[in-house]
Amino acid sequence: MKEEHRNVINKINGTRSKIYYRLNQLNNMTGMSERSLKYRMKTIKEKYKDIPVLLNRSGREWEIHYTLIFEFLPKYKKNQTNIINHKWETCLSWNTKDSYDVKYHVQLINEVKEQLPSANIAYVVEQDQRGVNHIHAVTDEFKENVEVAVATVLEKYLAKKDYRSQIEKINNNSSITSYFRKNGEMTII
Repeated sequence: MKEEHRNVINKINGTRSKIYYRLNQLNNMTGMSERSLKYRMKTIKEKYKDIPVLLNRSGREWEIHYTLIFEFLPKYKKNQTNIINHKWETCLSWNTKDSYDVKYHVQLINEVKEQLPSANIAYVVEQDQRGVNHIHAVTDEFKENVEVAVATVLEKYLAKKDYRSQIEKINNNSSITSYFRKNGEMTII
């Protein structure tokens, strides 16, 4: 890679959040053994050798940027999955105009689960700057089905102008789940 290209890429990547993991921390996140992660590290360190902002060796340990976790995920479907290596399809969030307690949001997400009985849903309830609770969730159901279920449940209790919801297809599982877990552990239903 040319020196000027490398400098531009490192400058752009330098503006990202400084969240790094060690190789031994990826065991629980990916569900892979330490030995498998070491073998995977051989190929990944060659791939990212010119981008020290994303992958850096600090003493005897590697500092792996959170955006590279997808490189360590299993290539084949595992029998047991966890929040990070599960094949999530859709993320959803809603925020209400008025303040409701955590139990209210938990009841709403449970009703969404009733609408999607075969889906797995992991959620976390957070507070925004106003002190109003809102919910973030991921599910392995397709976006179209989730949109219908969420609209059905929320419109049963709230007027359309009293809430905002966002439902999107997931591109990077590890980034979305690490973002959602920033304020606490996710609950799976």
